[in-house]
Amino acid sequence: MTGWKQRKRMSPWILIRRIWIGAILLTGLLCPLAVPAAAEATEEVSDTVLTTEEALEKGWVDFYLICNEGMGNQGGNAGNTSMVVAMSEHTGTIRLMMFAWDTFVEYEGYDLPQKLDMAYRNVGPEETVKVFNANFDLGVEKYLSLNYLNLATLIDAYGGINVEVTRAERNALNSMVAAKKENIQAMADANLLEQIVVEMLAREYYLNDFGPDTHLNGLQAVGFGWLQYDSVYNCCEREVEVVADLFRSVGETLSDEVVFYTDDAEKPELADNRRLINLDDVSDEDMTFMRQAISPIFNTAYHNLTEEEIESITLAMARISYKAARQGVNILDRIEYTIFPLEVHEPYVKLGGNEGHLVDYEANSRAMRSFLYMDDGLDEE
Repeated sequence: MTGWKQRKRMSPWILIRRIWIGAILLTGLLCPLAVPAAAEATEEVSDTVLTTEEALEKGWVDFYLICNEGMGNQGGNAGNTSMVVAMSEHTGTIRLMMFAWDTFVEYEGYDLPQKLDMAYRNVGPEETVKVFNANFDLGVEKYLSLNYLNLATLIDAYGGINVEVTRAERNALNSMVAAKKENIQAMADANLLEQIVVEMLAREYYLNDFGPDTHLNGLQAVGFGWLQYDSVYNCCEREVEVVADLFRSVGETLSDEVVFYTDDAEKPELADNRRLINLDDVSDEDMTFMRQAISPIFNTAYHNLTEEEIESITLAMARISYKAARQGVNILDRIEYTIFPLEVHEPYVKLGGNEGHLVDYEANSRAMRSFLYMDDGLDEE
């Protein structure tokens, strides 16, 4: 595989009140978004790229994932996370295509190109997908949109994430929290918050550890993903890492509850009180069971996915868990990612008072299709 890499690193719902108050520490300083050492997007196009129709026939489902820094799920704020997620229920492959938010795109009604998230600010995810497809000639129709509190809640629902955090990243994250502590203390002094809450926030949202496999709770993970103290590209890397490890957590949740097998593999005799599911013969009851395990993803977000598409995503997560277990690898080894646009490292261009990347839409479109829909034989055992 050329031009991108597979992710190699790594090994209860929280109370809404705690999430909300903890968010005060992060909001206002969280900046647009972020798997370390993410591979470079490349203009090279594989000979085995599927057409959109072929991808659909082979069981691929894709959607546009948006996370914003506001309180709503349907637009009005900066759409910091801008990512196309492609999954195959047959191969158990997940591909994450992060797009830097400082990319200029043509936007009907404006004389000059606008930043990628302008459509989300103006209208919402529907407009975002429309503008994205118009610029890059893709056929992504589905979206899943959530605000940063929902993303934090979702991460906590699956027990947090584990990522590599450098000392500099740990310090930057803690500085973000410290910068808001004075305001939080003022709220406590005005009897708007209890002092014990302030102490709890300092204890639970400050990060002491750093290094490989550092555990982050939901708000820490969102803050980590949105750090941009060094560069937009590194910020995008961190955000992809957060999303990739969230998918790992979802996959491991399924593995904790289910023993998967296929017609080509002998039915396990022991399941350790877990449910046995044949992925080649999934019953309605099996689907309901698996669907419930990943329901937080769809319950916390605003989306236009059909039930059939949600079932395809469910099967993709089940298949990736099964194949990782069969191959004796980490689930993250089945997740591929890259960062666009191709011009992400080039100097900014200034347009109408805004700075960002002018891009070659056709070249990026070809590279995106090559990444998302490459038929690379991962369906083979």
